[in-house]
Amino acid sequence: MKKTSLVLSFALAGAIIVGAAASPNLHAQEQQEYISKAKATPLLKTTLAGMKGKEVNIVHFAAPPGFVGGKHFHPGHVFVYILEGSLIVKMEGDAPRKLGPGDVFQEPQDRTMLARNLSSTHGVKLLVFQIGDEGKPLMIKAK
Repeated sequence: MKKTSLVLSFALAGAIIVGAAASPNLHAQEQQEYISKAKATPLLKTTLAGMKGKEVNIVHFAAPPGFVGGKHFHPGHVFVYILEGSLIVKMEGDAPRKLGPGDVFQEPQDRTMLARNLSSTHGVKLLVFQIGDEGKPLMIKAK
């Protein structure tokens, strides 16, 4: 009886350890990459010297009139420069912000956001500079 109890105890302890080790991976698997419906033109993708495992992506986005982006967040640093048009950007916990040509803003890490084009007749163009983990999604779909 003692031997059976000891074997079951080790089996239970092993299952708990495996489950605890797997939980971060399960969370990562639950996260789905967000693919913007705006036209994205990659301009540069490169690793960063002196910052092992980090990469930078610079992307030109063009969104049509009336565009409403999906709710998403960024696990890394994001900086946006508005080239043409106007957007309303709603960051989790902040009041909506109106942005136009020449405006620059930073999207805080791990906070959900949603953007929409204010115009029903003119598109929006912007440059996005993203820094994140090499080979990992830079935009994650939010619930």
